[in-house]
Amino acid sequence: MSTLPLDVEPPTDVIWYGLFHYYLFLGFAAGTIVICFMIYSVAKNRARKGVVRPAPKFEDREHLWGNWKGTLMILLLTGSVLAFVEYQTFASTGLVVAPDGTDTIHIEVIGQQWDWIFVYPNGVRVIGNLTVPQNAEVVLNVTSDDVAHSFTIPSLSIAKDAVPGHFNALWFNATGLGSYTIRCKELCGIGHALMTGTLTVMSPAAYEQWYSSLQLPTGIGLGGSSGQITNPTTSTNSSVTSTAEGRLPT
Repeated sequence: MSTLPLDVEPPTDVIWYGLFHYYLFLGFAAGTIVICFMIYSVAKNRARKGVVRPAPKFEDREHLWGNWKGTLMILLLTGSVLAFVEYQTFASTGLVVAPDGTDTIHIEVIGQQWDWIFVYPNGVRVIGNLTVPQNAEVVLNVTSDDVAHSFTIPSLSIAKDAVPGHFNALWFNATGLGSYTIRCKELCGIGHALMTGTLTVMSPAAYEQWYSSLQLPTGIGLGGSSGQITNPTTSTNSSVTSTAEGRLPT
């Protein structure tokens, strides 16, 4: 399986890691300042033989404001840092709100021992291969047909639990053409290690051609039984089945 080019990252990765690096840098800076000041204070005020330090007299300045300028500077500096990181945090809310534009592609993901099944808007089910266009917003509705699984695409740094009777939303935008491994991260039985799939990212034109080839088999209509056809452009290890309403047969 290929991986994303070294100079290309998924958009969500760019935002998430950018925010992470902000907090890491600021936290490291704050910790360094505090530790250095602590070491300085200990060294300056350490006990020395023959040196007697008088207790500080606070009563002489009770009627004054004290060092208000220094206190104000610290508050302004701290407030500025917190305002910056909070702005960046709220600016990244797109990571937790699923896109819902007219061009968004919604695909249902069903985990079952030990395969991944992908149900496309036209009702066709693809087993083992998730095919999407490049640079498109893709929303996955993840669930399970038997036990708990965990759907993950390591190359895109995304994962979501697949829970029976419940749908979890997961979305991504794949920027690099190629094929990427899909895995299950939840121990789900004896075949867990073999519960893999493939994410195939095509150019928009190639995807349109591939998607138009996903037709319901002849003789399957509303209320008909499920059928199976061969996917001509994806992995030979994948198969394509369909149901009239896009659901697994019961």
